[in-house]
Amino acid sequence: DSLGREIQTTTAPDTMADVAEVKDAFELQGYTLDSKIIADEVFALCRQFNLGATDLALHWDGFSVEQASKKDKRSLMPDASNIEAFKLHVERKVAERRKSTSMRTPKSLVYSRPNLMESLEKNPRALEESGAFASITPGRGGTTPGAKTSAAKAAYAGTALSARHRPSAGPSVPLPEVDARGALEAHAAAPGASAYAKRAGSRSVKTELGANLPTLARAPDTRRPPVAVRVIDAVTNLPALAPDVRFMRDRIGDKVDMLERRIGDFRRETERATGEDASRAVYAASQDDVTVVGRVVCDSEGRLNEASVQLEGCVANSAGMRVRLELRDVSSFSLFPGQIVRVTGANPSGHCLVAKSIVAHAPPPMCRSPTSSPAFGAQSVVIASGPFTCAADFGYEPFADLLRYCEERRPDSVVLCGPFLDEGHRAVRGDAGVDVPFEKVFEVGIRDRLADFAQRCEAGGYAPNVVLVPSVRDAVADPVFPQPPLPLDRLGLDALLPERSRSSADRGKSQKPAGMTTIATCNPGTFTIDGVRVAVCTHDVLRHLSAAESAREDKSDAAGGAHRAGGPSGGSDRMARLASHLPGQRSAYPLFPAAHGACLDASLAPHLAMEKTPDVLVLPSDLQPFAKVCRCPGVPAAAGTRRADGVDDDGGARFVAINPGRLAKGNVGGTLAHVYVSEGAPEPGASGASVHAVHARARVDIVRI
Repeated sequence: DSLGREIQTTTAPDTMADVAEVKDAFELQGYTLDSKIIADEVFALCRQFNLGATDLALHWDGFSVEQASKKDKRSLMPDASNIEAFKLHVERKVAERRKSTSMRTPKSLVYSRPNLMESLEKNPRALEESGAFASITPGRGGTTPGAKTSAAKAAYAGTALSARHRPSAGPSVPLPEVDARGALEAHAAAPGASAYAKRAGSRSVKTELGANLPTLARAPDTRRPPVAVRVIDAVTNLPALAPDVRFMRDRIGDKVDMLERRIGDFRRETERATGEDASRAVYAASQDDVTVVGRVVCDSEGRLNEASVQLEGCVANSAGMRVRLELRDVSSFSLFPGQIVRVTGANPSGHCLVAKSIVAHAPPPMCRSPTSSPAFGAQSVVIASGPFTCAADFGYEPFADLLRYCEERRPDSVVLCGPFLDEGHRAVRGDAGVDVPFEKVFEVGIRDRLADFAQRCEAGGYAPNVVLVPSVRDAVADPVFPQPPLPLDRLGLDALLPERSRSSADRGKSQKPAGMTTIATCNPGTFTIDGVRVAVCTHDVLRHLSAAESAREDKSDAAGGAHRAGGPSGGSDRMARLASHLPGQRSAYPLFPAAHGACLDASLAPHLAMEKTPDVLVLPSDLQPFAKVCRCPGVPAAAGTRRADGVDDDGGARFVAINPGRLAKGNVGGTLAHVYVSEGAPEPGASGASVHAVHARARVDIVRI
C-alpha cells in the first residue's frame, strides 16, 4: 500500500528534480499541481529535505491516506489549505527515518596509535602541541605519555611525525574539499517560497523611547566623518579576555572568592556612602537595629519566595553562616539568589533578621567627559541580535535584509550580537542532513556577506563600524561565560580587521576594504562610540533574572520612598527593574547559582564587573523587545553629603536599557533596534567633566526586519 511504499523508499534521493519532474511524479500518483505557487513550494520541499520527486509524491500519497477518514482523495489535491500540514508531515517522517537509521550504529571504531597520529598530522597546530601530551598521564620514555623532560617530549613529537610512514599506519586518504555554498544552497527554499519571504509588516517601526526626538535621517549620498569605536576594559588594569583563554578550570575556591569579592566591595561602598559600619555578623543577636551586608539565598531547591529568603554573611565576618530574612516590615523589594544587599533590622534570637529597610543597589559612577568631547554629539547605531537565519535553512535572509537596511539608513555603527550560528538550529543538531563544518557555514552566511557589504560601503563613501559580540549559544565560539572574542582568524574575518589589529604577516596578504571597520569584543563587552559608553551582554540575563526574582510592589508609596525602603527600581516597570540590577550589583551576571546552561566560569568572574554605569546597556533576550530609561537609586547618602559621582540620590544613576529582540524568530523575521542620539550640550555653567545624559537625548525605534 501507499504507506508501505513510503517507508520502503531509500534514503538516497533521485537526481535533483525540477518543477516539471515533480508535477509528473504527482500525476503518476493521481494528483495534479495546477497552481504554480503550490508547485514551487512542493519543489522547495524536495530541495529542503533532499528528496526525489517520486519520494515526495509517495509522501503526499501517505499524507492523503492518513486524512482519508476526514476527506476524500479528490479534496486532498495539493492546495494552499493543506500545504503547511503536508510540510509538517514530511518533516516528521524524515526525522523518524533518520532516527531509526542512527539507531543501527556500525561497528565501533577502536582508535590505535597509528590512526591517532594520522589525525594529529592533519592538524598542524595539534601536532606541534602533541609533545605536551607527555605530561598528562604518568609514564616514562619518549614514546609513552608521562615524560617530563623536553627531550622526551621532542622524541614523542618525532614519533608522531614518523607514525604515518610505518606500514601499519596504512595509506593516507585526503578528505574531499567541502563545497559549503553549494551544500547550503541545496537545502535552501526557492526564492520567494520561504515563510520569511511571505512575512507581513516588514520595516514597520515602533518607537519605544524618545518619540519627540529626531531620527537623524541621512540621504544615501551623504558623507559623514566616521565615528571612533574603542574597545575598553570593563575593569581598569584587568586585561581583556584573549581568544585562547583557558576555561573549565573553576573550582569551589573560585566560586567562594567570587562571592566574597562581591560582598566585600558592596559593603565598602555602602560604608563609604553612609558612614555606618556594616561589618557585624549576620547571626549576632541584638534587640536594637543593626546593619549587615550579605548574599540572598534560597532555603530550598525551588524558586525564591518571601518565605524562603535567607541572608548569608561573608566568611570573614560571619563564617558563611545564614539566617532567615523576615520581610513583613518591608513595603517593597526585588530579590533574587546571589544578590548582595545591605539590611537594617533587628535580630533578637540570632536566627531570624527582621528587616526594616533593604538597599539592593550600589551603582558605579556615571560616565563623564569634558565639554568638548564628541560624546555630546549626534550619532546613530543599529543593534541586532541573532539568530541571523531562519530555523528551516541556512539562507541568512534576515541578515541580508539587515545589511540592506544599514545601507539605506547609514548608521554610524552596527552592533551584531550572537548567536551567529545558533546551537539550537535544526541543522546544527543534525536534523537537516547538512554535512558542512560550522566554520564554513559562518564564512558563507556571515563573513562573505560582510565582505560584500564592506565593498558596497567603500564604493558609496560610507564608513560604518561593525562590532561583533559572541554568544554562548554560538556553535563557532567557546561555550564559556565570560566569553572571549570570536576567533576571527579561524572564521576568516581577519581580512576585515583594522590594519593596526592585524599581524604584520597578514597585512600584505589582502587589502582591507576602507569603507568598514570590524571590531571584535568579549561577552560581556564594553566599548565606546565617540565617547558614549556601551555595555553588551548577549547572555539572556533578563530571562534568567525574571525566572528567579521574587518581588513585592507598594503602589501606595511614591517611587522615591519605595526606593529608600528597599523597593524595586523602575517602579512597576518590570523590565526596567530587572535591567537596573546589573549596574546596581556592579555585575553583568549577578545571579548565583547561575541558570541552567549559563556556562558560568567563576575563575573568570572578574571580567563580569562593572566599573562605570554605561550610557547604553544592551541586553538581547527572548523576552519582548523594549527600550527603557532605567534608574539605579543607589545607596542613600548620609545627611548633608552628595554621592561621589556628583549625582543626587533622588536622581540616581540613569542609563538606557535596550533589548533589540531576535532578528529571526523561527521561520519568520524578528526585530532590530535603531538608536538615535541627538546632540546635547552639557549642563549650563558646567566646568570640567559632565555626565553624558544619553537617556535624555536618545530615541530608540524597534524595527521589524
